[in-house]
Amino acid sequence: MSDYNSQKKNRIDKMTFIAILSVTFIASTSFAISRFVIEQQKPGKEETLRLANLAYDRGDFQNSTYLYQRYIDVFDGENTSVLIDFGYSLHNVGNSSKGIEILKVVLKKQPNNAFALFNIAVIYYRDGNKAKAKEWMKLCVEKGDAPEIVQKATLLLQQM
Repeated sequence: MSDYNSQKKNRIDKMTFIAILSVTFIASTSFAISRFVIEQQKPGKEETLRLANLAYDRGDFQNSTYLYQRYIDVFDGENTSVLIDFGYSLHNVGNSSKGIEILKVVLKKQPNNAFALFNIAVIYYRDGNKAKAKEWMKLCVEKGDAPEIVQKATLLLQQM
């Protein structure tokens, strides 16, 4: 019976590995295909932003990061909303430090931007740096220029 269970576990482990490998391959291939299509179509300013926002909204941060980068490089490197979403997308693809750097660029131009302040706090929190998260959440509450975000930050700060 023990030998049977061991063989069954090995089969399950192999199937799990194959499933994970397949999902990773499909996701990578899908991303590569979508980048190829975008490079071939060369969408304009509005279409690039529309596609970036769609990818962001569905949680496809690999594509949203790529599309926001394209928008910034080709069309408008000063668009605050795009920079904020780009920074948060970078965090979601594992590049939190670059995401925070981008959000701090926004804050140099708009020191009271509640969205940038809040997103920096969230990134620090999700990365496990609760002290930094609390610090930035306090800044958002004190300086933030968007009442709905300040209210959300106040509630989260109370829970920290």
